[in-house]
Amino acid sequence: MPREKSNRESKKTKKIKWFSLLRILGITIFIIVLFNVDLAAIWEHIKKVNLLFLLVAIFFQIILLLVKGYRWHILNNGSKNKASIFQSLGEFFESYAMGVITPGRIGELMKAGYQNKKEKVIASGVRVLAERGLDIGFFIIIAACALIWANLIIISPLLSFLILLGGVIIFIVAILLIGSKKIYTWIDKLVKNISGSFKFRTKKEILIIVILALVSNLSYFISCYFLALGIDLPISFLTVSGGVAIAGLLNMLPITVMGLGTRELTFLYVFKAFSEVQVLALSGLIFLVAQIGGGIIALILGQIFLNLKTPKNEPVN
Repeated sequence: MPREKSNRESKKTKKIKWFSLLRILGITIFIIVLFNVDLAAIWEHIKKVNLLFLLVAIFFQIILLLVKGYRWHILNNGSKNKASIFQSLGEFFESYAMGVITPGRIGELMKAGYQNKKEKVIASGVRVLAERGLDIGFFIIIAACALIWANLIIISPLLSFLILLGGVIIFIVAILLIGSKKIYTWIDKLVKNISGSFKFRTKKEILIIVILALVSNLSYFISCYFLALGIDLPISFLTVSGGVAIAGLLNMLPITVMGLGTRELTFLYVFKAFSEVQVLALSGLIFLVAQIGGGIIALILGQIFLNLKTPKNEPVN
């Protein structure tokens, strides 16, 4: 028995070590890239970014955060109560900030952790999956469109359309997770006594959630496009959006923190027709504006909303 226990502990330790190594893979790639490029030239491009385009990019990042925050409120609560809105926004922004600095954005699962009952945690977890599904599905759709119409990467047209179909399916499944009673009935069979924790959304609410998902994700791509314009990178909106979408999908894997390494490697591959220095400058700007900047803004907003005093006549629902 002691030997079997020792073997189990040894296997568990090995798994932890392998997972730890996997988490730093992206950073390792990032370091390798840095040692093989002209850092001075990249920094010069970043320093010379057009200030107006930079401010527009930051503006769309703020729009992204506010729209996603309100989308989460509708998904999570939907109340018109001011205190309830502040609570939802605070939870979202804090978890978003944690998601920026955690591998695979797993920090965003904090949104479900705010619930203190098992039933509510599971129901909130389903809403998190729906929220992520809308984003992932849209990213896949944009990546597929870039493959089909912008020739981002030369692959089989059939494969490109299959990727597009996959994105559409994920997007539709995410919508069903928001308002399909059949899916919740199925989940209730797996986990007993949670159906009462689910809040079914009206068709109008579902439509608003979908529109907010489209607006927030388009804001991200527009922000990245203006960063490309800011360094005079001659690239179309669809092309830059496709590359950013592919990099964003890879960043969801638990192999990198803040997209370091995977984003640079992806950009160098999909944007190989453009100047390597400008491509890496774009990656650096996205890191500074979307990752660092977005995370800091979200953290500040999260603390502001979570610490706002609840009016006595407006209890949180």
